[in-house]
Amino acid sequence: MEKVSIYGKKQLNPGESDLIDYSFFTLGIKRNDEGWYLKSFDNINDQKIDSNEIIDGTYYHSGKSNRLILAPALPAKPMVFKSSQIVISPKQRLTFFVKIPLILQVYAGKKQDENLLTEFPLQHISDTWFGEPVNGEAAFALESDHYLNFKAIEEDERFAICPITIFNNDNAALEVERLIIRVDQMNLVKFSNHLVTSQVKLEYRGKNHLSSVSYGFAKAFHGETHDIVAKPRNPEGKSLLKINFHFIKNIYRSE
Repeated sequence: MEKVSIYGKKQLNPGESDLIDYSFFTLGIKRNDEGWYLKSFDNINDQKIDSNEIIDGTYYHSGKSNRLILAPALPAKPMVFKSSQIVISPKQRLTFFVKIPLILQVYAGKKQDENLLTEFPLQHISDTWFGEPVNGEAAFALESDHYLNFKAIEEDERFAICPITIFNNDNAALEVERLIIRVDQMNLVKFSNHLVTSQVKLEYRGKNHLSSVSYGFAKAFHGETHDIVAKPRNPEGKSLLKINFHFIKNIYRSE
């Protein structure tokens, strides 16, 4: 039996309702004459939900179309990957992969910016801070291990695979402590039953220098043609000088 995708079109006539289980939460949908009631139910376990409870959720007045589009998107803020298990020797290049939790977007009628009703995170995402207290930036914490083999990662529509390539163009070994992944500037692509982000290419030049970063496509991870599912939320130039690594300072004075 073919697995049914959690994304796609949902057609409901006025008065009809549906419940969709996303593991982390259950989405309740109820169609009104010219709008939709949407409500997420958390931690319901095996409890039955009365469809009448859906109307306790938010009502979105959207017009006469009886169709919803459920689509994946990357988070709206960058994500911070923390690790103490990746060390890259001088002048060496490493490609590894992390899993980015996705956002469920709900559109009325057609997938257009003006038709976006709301968003639901498919996994719990915690807020964090990247950089120094004064000049850092708000981000999300990435709770993901790293993988060295793309093909070893199991299919899961709640996550996107993010390929990261780091070139250590320094004369000392690079221990990756905290790395920011600017998912808001990346494409989301469907490839080989996976959802895959743009490839992140980083050149590390030492602690006293800004690293360069670019986002692009690679045949091995995105295929010959690019089936783009979602475009960047915050598009910028392809090559940027950014603070991409943050090294935790030792706050304890040695005697």
